[in-house]
Amino acid sequence: MYKVSVLFLLVFLVAGCQGSGDELNGQNQDTIETEEGELEELDTESEALEYEKIEVDERYVLHSHLIDEDQAFYTAFSINRNESEEVKLLEEQLLNSLAESDPSEQDILNSYTDLSVESQKLTVQFNEEGNQLSTTTAQTTLFYDSLFGISDLYGIKEIVFLHPDGGTDIIVAEREVNDPLVVEEERGATRGYYTVYDEALEETLFLSGGALEEQVVNEAGELLSFSETVEKMATIDKEDAFYASAVVKGIEVVNATLGNGMASVQYTMDEDMVTEADRVVFENAIQLAALDFHASKVELVNDTLQEHVRYPLIEE
Repeated sequence: MYKVSVLFLLVFLVAGCQGSGDELNGQNQDTIETEEGELEELDTESEALEYEKIEVDERYVLHSHLIDEDQAFYTAFSINRNESEEVKLLEEQLLNSLAESDPSEQDILNSYTDLSVESQKLTVQFNEEGNQLSTTTAQTTLFYDSLFGISDLYGIKEIVFLHPDGGTDIIVAEREVNDPLVVEEERGATRGYYTVYDEALEETLFLSGGALEEQVVNEAGELLSFSETVEKMATIDKEDAFYASAVVKGIEVVNATLGNGMASVQYTMDEDMVTEADRVVFENAIQLAALDFHASKVELVNDTLQEHVRYPLIEE
């Protein structure tokens, strides 16, 4: 009986120790799971943090510039927002841009016209006619490239030329005009923008894909969509081209969309390769590309800098 009692006691003690060990292991496991859960929750909160949102107030200011390349002339554009503080009204900015960008030797728009804007129609009232409005063949092309390009990028849909006596029949820069001019038709198909550096201005300018005969339509013969346009801007079709892509090495576009007047481009950048100047040029090119689609706003989401920058574009 004594031996049986001792044996029973030993079995009980062993079972109790195992139970305590299992309970301890269970507590440790719960603790580990809880800590992992807390870590996972912190990661989720970190991912959910919103990027810094930056709303740009300044309107865009455009100018056109003459590019002479191998005896061929091109109209390039510049865009910036630090000049708009002095000119508050969009109409003033448009009229100033047109007058200051006029490539004609006679300075036609600044010297012989009164410009006015109503809604999306530009009226050019001439106060002179005849030889004052004559140009060479090259100047004719550049004059209209600048006029239609800037007007389009400011959201103008129609241009009306008026004779000094109020009539609509007039010859301007070797072209007879009798009816209102539809800007989109006159400018032609254009998608995307490419860069050229102007050493005299010490500034990067932008050339439209249409003017450079870069791809502007897809395989179905339709104009490139906004996302297709942004994708195409990363490549150059011509070897030894005098212009370059605004999407420099180190910038990768993640996504590009357009809907309800809002253009959006999400991208990353290698900070060891991409300078601040490279980033500004890229974002300016995207703004111009969005303006071709008459977007009212464009947002640029920089995943690397965790910034969400929104720029106002064409105002309806």
